[in-house]
Amino acid sequence: MIDVGVIEDEIAAIEAEDETTYETCERLACLYTVRDHLKAKSDADKSGASEFLALAVGVPIQDLMKVIDEHMEAMKIVYPSEYSAIVSKIKALHGE
Repeated sequence: MIDVGVIEDEIAAIEAEDETTYETCERLACLYTVRDHLKAKSDADKSGASEFLALAVGVPIQDLMKVIDEHMEAMKIVYPSEYSAIVSKIKALHGE
């Protein structure tokens, strides 16, 4: 597995350079993405997150929501009270 510390060192070295080019910006963007993904995965693992949350980390939100949406209709039929509770919680999030 890639060490986050190595990525942090590489980011620091690039950021310390005086000259910023498109090439260095592109490299930084890749490094930031990998670092953030690894940190999110590590944080989910450390927090004792559920299997679902651990698997969901790093998945594009559109793809994740598509999978969830496919199963919500089944939830509505099989567990209507649980479906209602989920919908209520989501509606409450809009009010925050």
